[in-house]
Amino acid sequence: MRDTEMAIRGRITVYGSHVARDSAAELERRGWTVERHVARQSLISAGRPAAAGDLDLSVLSSPFARRSFLSDMVGNLEAQLTAIAACTDLLLWDLGDERLGVLETAPAAFLTRSTEAMAAGLYQRITARLIEMGTAEHLHLWRPALLHFNALLNRLSLADKTVLIHAPRITRASSNHSMAPNRGGTMPEANWVMARYVDLVRQETDIRILQVPDEHMLTDDADQRDSAPLQYVDALHTWMADELEATRSLRSPAPSP
Repeated sequence: MRDTEMAIRGRITVYGSHVARDSAAELERRGWTVERHVARQSLISAGRPAAAGDLDLSVLSSPFARRSFLSDMVGNLEAQLTAIAACTDLLLWDLGDERLGVLETAPAAFLTRSTEAMAAGLYQRITARLIEMGTAEHLHLWRPALLHFNALLNRLSLADKTVLIHAPRITRASSNHSMAPNRGGTMPEANWVMARYVDLVRQETDIRILQVPDEHMLTDDADQRDSAPLQYVDALHTWMADELEATRSLRSPAPSP
């Protein structure tokens, strides 16, 4: 066990969607471990349990989707990060789970809208009001939630271990294949909306933001008829892992003589 632990290069907690998850997967190939993945939980719904009634979650396609939905219902982001903080060397965060907005099921009670629950028709069984990302109301709710999240990270000594990865949706393919349609407006519009939230993180916190360069914003569509706006070239994941490891080495204390 000791030899195994010594071989581990670092421990990762993932908070978010595909961008942070795929970056963590590349780091795993390099000897890191993923300790926990908190997904499908908006900053707005964290700490605000939802009144969703008695739902049959068996309609969700995977155990991961069911666990994520239950975690979001109780809004337990703070509890999950508190439990894992001591063994987290790197907290990877992206805003992918914010993009579909939140559902207000009762005053100050929210669910994060997810593709899995939408596909399963789960929201048809809930009385709720949609608050879309990018609207004034969503931003009004999200900013104080961000400040609370930042305070939590500082309290848990995770702030200097956190990296927000900003990888806009892909707007061009690496071949002549067509881009798959984007839910909720055009991809440039979605990128513009997301950038407003990233700017809030930049203005209100000291969290490091890893901005993906334009040359990596291509889809790897060699084996697909249509390119999707969330399927990046492999070079992107390699680049992100290199940047994250470089950041870790700069922040790690020098070894004792």
